[in-house]
Amino acid sequence: MSFLVDSVIMFTSQVLFFGFGWLFFMRQLFKDYEVRQYVVQVVFSVTFAFSCTMFELIIFEILGALSSTSRYFHWKLNLYVILLVLIFVVPFYIGYFVVSNIRLLQRQRLLFACMVWFTFMYFFWKLGDPFPILSPKHGELEFL
Repeated sequence: MSFLVDSVIMFTSQVLFFGFGWLFFMRQLFKDYEVRQYVVQVVFSVTFAFSCTMFELIIFEILGALSSTSRYFHWKLNLYVILLVLIFVVPFYIGYFVVSNIRLLQRQRLLFACMVWFTFMYFFWKLGDPFPILSPKHGELEFL
């Protein structure tokens, strides 16, 4: 199969997983609540879709479906997108939501949300210090 056909298959499955995640969020998780936060629904559905797509890529690897180069490309793409969402978007939105509920910080909530996010990133980075992959003999960010 060509890379274009593989990409169409992956994109179609991501759209279907996104729709299923949206329905699951609205009908099962929050069926008794009125969720007015549209961003929460989108972030959940995107995270759900990319998680299911990564599982689908594992199944495709076992079955030998799609070409190996396109599986590798889509694996890396999915991994980077889900890391971006889980490390950057979700913590920033949580910080923004917390800051927007504090009346004293209403005018500069974006600035304070960025400060909360940078604090999260600092502690997230410091959490990785005890792990041996960051030792000087491995080098900085050698795993990328």
